[in-house]
Amino acid sequence: TTGCHVTGYENHMKGVSVSLSDESLAEADVLVGADGIWSAVRAQMYDEEIKKSSPNKLRRQGCRYSGYTVFAGETVVEVDDFFEAGYKVYIGPKRYFVTSDVGNGRLQWYAFFALPPGTKRAPSGWGGVRDTNSPEDGLVDYIKGLHEGWSDEIHYVLDNTLDDAVEQRDLYDRAPELLRSWSEGRATLMGDAAHPMMPNLGQGGCQAIEDAYVM
Repeated sequence: TTGCHVTGYENHMKGVSVSLSDESLAEADVLVGADGIWSAVRAQMYDEEIKKSSPNKLRRQGCRYSGYTVFAGETVVEVDDFFEAGYKVYIGPKRYFVTSDVGNGRLQWYAFFALPPGTKRAPSGWGGVRDTNSPEDGLVDYIKGLHEGWSDEIHYVLDNTLDDAVEQRDLYDRAPELLRSWSEGRATLMGDAAHPMMPNLGQGGCQAIEDAYVM
């Protein structure tokens, strides 16, 4: 079934029954919860409230706020050292900026800021439908203002990015599960559902592939 997500499961002798968001029921031999850091499979397995946040938003569904929010954008821009430096990192106090060559002349950038959780300035569409409840007017100028005095290369990339090409999310992390199993009956976890990591490590997809190999 496509176009819907898992909301729960029930183990039984012959396999597992999986409840889906369209209110249908699927039967399978096993259930692999590869549904990300806000995993509904893990929420049931570990008795967590799905996406439940503390009042100060510093904890959410068993995950802690990393202290950073990230803006991400993509643009087509010509840079002098495009073929020599496919990945650049600019680091400063409580913030850093990354550019990455993603092919066909496209450049993807990330701007990490040490801001309180819930400091929403841009919508988010990562992992689902783009949430458009956040104001976008002057968004790129806002990000440029947070990089005042930084390299002209950063401002050049931002000047060539449209406001509506920028998304944002607060970054949460989770301690490794050393005392609890990643499996319950015929249901198991893999990838960010089991061991989410900060995106600057570049290991999310890699670790999920290792999980799949071991599985």
